[in-house]
Amino acid sequence: MSLDIEKWLRSPKIDVHCHVWNLGNEADEATSAKQLIKAGEMLGITEYWCSSPITGGRIAPIEEVRAENDAVLRAMKMFPDHIRGMCYVIPGQYQEALDEVNRCLDAGMIGVKIYNQYRVSDPAVFPLIELSIERKIPILEHAGFLEAPEHLSGQPLISNGSHFALANREYPEAVLIHAHIGGGGDWEQTIRWMRDTSPNLVCDVSGSNLDDGQIELAVSEMGADRILFGTDGTMTGSVGKVIDATLTYEEKELIFWGNAERILAAQGAKPTRPREGVAA
Repeated sequence: MSLDIEKWLRSPKIDVHCHVWNLGNEADEATSAKQLIKAGEMLGITEYWCSSPITGGRIAPIEEVRAENDAVLRAMKMFPDHIRGMCYVIPGQYQEALDEVNRCLDAGMIGVKIYNQYRVSDPAVFPLIELSIERKIPILEHAGFLEAPEHLSGQPLISNGSHFALANREYPEAVLIHAHIGGGGDWEQTIRWMRDTSPNLVCDVSGSNLDDGQIELAVSEMGADRILFGTDGTMTGSVGKVIDATLTYEEKELIFWGNAERILAAQGAKPTRPREGVAA
């Protein structure tokens, strides 16, 4: 069967891994968010789950963390039909982190974002996982299976699939999202580590690594109902590798929309816009 790329580009998509940034100026933040939304319109992306993480493994004070989340809340308010928030926190801040998550969820965010300050399997993360179960929200953590010393030196505590499998063993009911299988390193191994885990451990397709067969392997090892569409800024590449993947129509629909819709439904939420223009 021939691949109708134009129809798939028009088919609606929920991007579960994206970012808006704290630029120190609301006008600049609005311009940046508008550019994101405009770019996505050409690709059928109707909704973005956005965070503003503090990168580099730095343990920033809670005041700085709150400022990043406030930028996301501003974007949500400016563009409620397109942008949802993922609350960024640093797990080792314990009660402050839990309080910040509750503040952001009560303001309308729908999940948690963790970067590389702690591995997802570190007990410091467990209170956040327990809160996510209580509030029926996902946790998205930066991930990648890096082995080269020059890569690990910059983020020695980055999580890979083995760490997600350990966390899933402790909390099989928690919705944990392994970020960007195309984010670098041995993506085949990190996917296989997550194969024999509960259905609530999922991954997103984002990342600038566009190796052929990436999406097919993820689906064959984990199942299409455990793969989420995300871009992390690599918008055309992330859309293209799902469209190009040798999958059924139903599997692509799950990745682009259905799986994210299911995560929202668990917390009583719906996509920000109706699902229209589905590819035939």
